[in-house]
Amino acid sequence: MPKEILIAGAGWLGSALALSLKAQGNAVTILSRNSEKRNYFNSRHIPLIEVDYTSLDGASINGEMNKVLFIGIPPGPYYFDVIHNLILTLSPSYILFSSSTSIYSASYGEVNETSALGGNKILEDAELLIRNSGIPYSILRFGGLIGEDRNPALYFSGKHNIPNGGAPVNLIHRTEIIEIICALVDNEKPGVFNVVFPFHPTRKSYYEKQCLVRGLAPCVFDSSGTGKIVNGSKISKLLNRPYRYNIE
Repeated sequence: MPKEILIAGAGWLGSALALSLKAQGNAVTILSRNSEKRNYFNSRHIPLIEVDYTSLDGASINGEMNKVLFIGIPPGPYYFDVIHNLILTLSPSYILFSSSTSIYSASYGEVNETSALGGNKILEDAELLIRNSGIPYSILRFGGLIGEDRNPALYFSGKHNIPNGGAPVNLIHRTEIIEIICALVDNEKPGVFNVVFPFHPTRKSYYEKQCLVRGLAPCVFDSSGTGKIVNGSKISKLLNRPYRYNIE
């Protein structure tokens, strides 16, 4: 059944998500701090409302308030207040929150959704706010985001003696994320979920290969370092959906 969906944040993920949800017949509205993309979205019949998240006016959002809210705003100044104001003003029926695996502090070994946190405190506080809101939610802890036009190899290209090459990667393709979110919009299955592709080569092997296959100037990592492997199987089992988009 089509739903009314508010997307707070029209960045690299939020913009693509809006187009996919619209294509499925949902009524999508973008909330953004600036109006630079208004013409782009209007041409695709997706309204964009320019808002100040710290003083959001619910009256400016047309339609019923019984909406799905996707929060894709990156952590920044007054982040807790921004999230609180979105929830308080819009009173959504279901919240999808874009979090990150940086919320885990573990420096080695495998972590899952029950593991200790202690990493990104801003995200931890925001997650707690959502969990205590009384509104059904899905908190999605994404690994590093990649896509056809985005891979950290572009940043590492040409660099040498890059530290922590022995640490494993925890990555996820944007298309994978969008398909998972669309499934959650349809089913509204609450919970906290890691979203990470189940392939964890070392940073050295992965990024040195990516530079090579992309025709970029080579990069060179050292072989030292350790890191955590994030287990993303919970969401896959819940949705009965294997991960489909390889990170290579």
